[in-house]
Amino acid sequence: MIQDNLIFTFSGIRGIINKGLDFEVAKKLGIAFGEWYPYSERKIILGKDTRPSSKFLEKGIIEGLLLHDFDIINVGVCPTPIIIHTKNNLNIPAGIIITGSHNNEDWNGVKLISKNSFVGNEALSEIAQKLQEIHLDSYSANNTYTSSKIIKLNPIQDYLSDLYQHINYEKIKKQNDLRVVVDTGAGAGKYATPQLLHDLGCKVKIINNDLYVNQRFPRAIEPVKKNLTDLIMEVWQGKYDIGFAHDSDADRLAIIGENGVCYPEDVGLALITEHFLKNHTQDSDEIIFITNLASSLMFEVLAERYGAECIRTPIGEKFLVEKISVLMNKKEGSSKNCVILGGEGSCGGAIFPEFNLTRDAIFAVAKIVEILIDTKKKISELVKQLPKYYSYRRSIPVKNQKISTIISETKNQLIQEGEKVNQINNDLRFGQGKEWFVLIHPSNTEPIIRVISEARIDSSARLYCEATSELIKLVISRL
Repeated sequence: MIQDNLIFTFSGIRGIINKGLDFEVAKKLGIAFGEWYPYSERKIILGKDTRPSSKFLEKGIIEGLLLHDFDIINVGVCPTPIIIHTKNNLNIPAGIIITGSHNNEDWNGVKLISKNSFVGNEALSEIAQKLQEIHLDSYSANNTYTSSKIIKLNPIQDYLSDLYQHINYEKIKKQNDLRVVVDTGAGAGKYATPQLLHDLGCKVKIINNDLYVNQRFPRAIEPVKKNLTDLIMEVWQGKYDIGFAHDSDADRLAIIGENGVCYPEDVGLALITEHFLKNHTQDSDEIIFITNLASSLMFEVLAERYGAECIRTPIGEKFLVEKISVLMNKKEGSSKNCVILGGEGSCGGAIFPEFNLTRDAIFAVAKIVEILIDTKKKISELVKQLPKYYSYRRSIPVKNQKISTIISETKNQLIQEGEKVNQINNDLRFGQGKEWFVLIHPSNTEPIIRVISEARIDSSARLYCEATSELIKLVISRL
C-alpha cells in the first residue's frame, strides 16, 4: 500500500527521507501508534540503525509516544534481532524499530511490532488512517524528551550471553583458529557481530565499520555480491577462512567463502539447516522447517533427506513468525518431541524460536562458525555437499499501475500457456516439483516487481527468469 509517498509493508513503513518520511511524519506515527495501541501496559521498546536520518526520526517518534504517556525502553543503535530478543525476554508489549533495512541510504523506515509479531494488515491500515488524520497543531507542545519516561538500555551483552547457551560455546572457543573478515557496512551490527566473533576465539578483521566523515555509508547497504567487492578481495587476498556481511539492521547475512566466492543468500540458511537436521534426526519425533515462497528448493530436498517436514509461508517475516508461533503452541500441548526451526533463504537469517523468534543474522554467524569447527571443513567443501540449484533474479519497475491488475493479467497469461499457477496474496509461483520454480513477487518495500527463478540446470533458470520478466513487461505495456 502506497500513501503520501510512504510504502506500508507487512512490517511497517518505508519512505525516502524528506520526500515522504521526515520528522513530522515520525511524530505523527508515534501519536498514531499510541492511539492504536491496544494493551493496558503502556510500555514500548525503541531502537534504530546507524542511518543519520534515524536520529531525527527517533526524536519525532519519542515526542509522539510521550504524548500518550508511554514508558520507553530506548536501546539506541541496535540490531533488529537483538531488539526483538530483548522485547520478548523482558515481556515488553510492543516495539518500534527505526531502520531502512537493506534499502539504500536515501531511504529509511519504521518496523512496528505488536505483542507477538509485526503488526497485522488490519492494524497497519488503522495506523495509516490515523496518520492521515493527525494535525500536529492540535497537540500541545511536549518538552519532556529527556524525562523519566525514557529508560536507556544496552542489551547486546545479555543477548550474546543468551546466544552462547544455544551453541557449543566452550568447544568452539577451545578449538577455534578461524581467520574471519566481517563487513558490518557501518550498520547496527558493528557493536555485536565483531564482539561475537572475538568471544568465539576467531581472529577477526573488521572492514567498513564506520560512516564516512560526510555521514555516508562506506558501501551500498544491501549485502549482495555487487556491493561486497571490498570483502571479497579481503578474504581472497588475505587467505581468510570466511567473510560475513550485514545490512544496516543486521537481519541479513552474506557469506564469502575462502575462495572469494559470494554465495547466494539461501546457502547460509541451508548449511545451518542441514547441520541441524543431521544432528537432531535421531533424537526428535518430528522436525518441521518453515520458510517462505522465495527460498530455494534445496530446503525441500534437505527435508526429504532427513525425514523432516518443509512448510512454506507467504513472503514477509511476519508470516513466518506467526506460523512458527502457532506450531510452538501446538508443541506445548503435545507429547511428541517436536523441533521447529525456520528462516528466509532470501536474507540468510535463521529463526531458532527457542532462542529468538525472528530472523537473526547474528545468530546465523555463530552457527556457521560452529559448523566450521564441528566439521573441520572449508566453507567451499560444505557448500558442495548441498543440493545444487541455479538462481536468477530480475526487478521490474512499477510506476502508477495497479499491482493487483498486473498480477491478475500475468496469471491469466501463464495459465493460457499451460502453467499451473499458485497465487498467495499478490505472489504467483509456478514450476515443476523439486526441478524448478518461478516466483513473481511485488516488493513490499519498493515500487518494483521481483522475478525469482531457480532450477537444477543453469540455462533453464536463466530462461525461465528472462521469459517471465518479458511477459510481465508486456502485460504492463498493455495496461
